[in-house]
Amino acid sequence: MTLKLTWMLLSLVTVIGASLPAQACSYDGQFNNPFTESFPGSLDIAIATQHAIDNNHLTKIDKLEGKQGLRRTSWWLQLMAEQHADALESVAYIYLVDIHLWSKVNPGKPMEIHATPQVENTTSVLLLSEAALYALVYNSVDFDRATQLGIIHH
Repeated sequence: MTLKLTWMLLSLVTVIGASLPAQACSYDGQFNNPFTESFPGSLDIAIATQHAIDNNHLTKIDKLEGKQGLRRTSWWLQLMAEQHADALESVAYIYLVDIHLWSKVNPGKPMEIHATPQVENTTSVLLLSEAALYALVYNSVDFDRATQLGIIHH
């Protein structure tokens, strides 16, 4: 293979790879730039979450890595789906903005964690952070208060 052809193929792979949305979450060992907006509104949620933590409206959660973190978050998502089924009726996907984790809501069935989003209607996506998820599951805030604080959006 010639040097020119090699560079062309490498460039093509780079362009294609850069244009595909990353589906890996932070628990996959993927570095995610916290200053990028991976879905419209996600940066607003991240900023509001930090503000809520700074003002003691939310508790900062302990950071877990890898499988332990994914297991904990998966458990919280399942609990939220059970506890707040009414509030999630119009939600197709949940996106945890701080760890870039997508989950698909299946009413009456277990939630699909690490789901590949197929979002046509952005209003069917619930945006929140792990800290907001924790607060909702353990009843530190309800959906109305979380919306007022700006830590969830759908």
